[in-house]
Amino acid sequence: MSGARAAERPAPGRPGGTGTRRLLVALNGSPVAGSSVERLLDALRAGAEEAGGAAVRFDCNTLAVKPCQACGPEPTTGFCIFHDDMDPIYAALRSAHAVAVGSPIYFDGVSAQLKLVMDRCNCITPLVRLPDGTEDFRAKWQRTRRGVFVTACGSKHRYDLAERSVRGYLKWIGAKWEETLAWQHADNESGSVTPELIDRARATGARLIESPPLEA
Repeated sequence: MSGARAAERPAPGRPGGTGTRRLLVALNGSPVAGSSVERLLDALRAGAEEAGGAAVRFDCNTLAVKPCQACGPEPTTGFCIFHDDMDPIYAALRSAHAVAVGSPIYFDGVSAQLKLVMDRCNCITPLVRLPDGTEDFRAKWQRTRRGVFVTACGSKHRYDLAERSVRGYLKWIGAKWEETLAWQHADNESGSVTPELIDRARATGARLIESPPLEA
């Protein structure tokens, strides 16, 4: 699976998990190996697996993803007109029980690597033509997934604007934001997140897997 570290491959078309195991999908928007964002996402994955779930991490920096072209209503019968490293992400999100989105803060927003992936998920709730000739957005699946945002930034920087974008993204892909894990720090060391926050992320991963799907 290009660009992904997978505990187990997700089973397309089976909402909630891989086989009988609930699936946590982690989108890593950090370009730095061993970053605090990556470490927190891996703690979430570890907690999910310890709770009996499956987990997969997509590293957005390693993916070959074309930018969204705003194709308009119903450009294809599948997800997107492009077939690139987004295809396994669509399959994983369709099977997901929970979604974790991680990114450092760049100019009050998420990284460019993550934003490419987020934009290409527009087709999960596409604009469609209705029988009466009007157009409206129709989700491909129900909003039953749980979602979290993971971020790292300077101690004097804000992350609420990036969080707002991620919360909107989660809604678009059929998930509901529940929690943000933020590492705000004064140092300039990659991966300096505290053990306490790592433990919280691990517990959150377990909670996500153990919690039932949300009611649509």
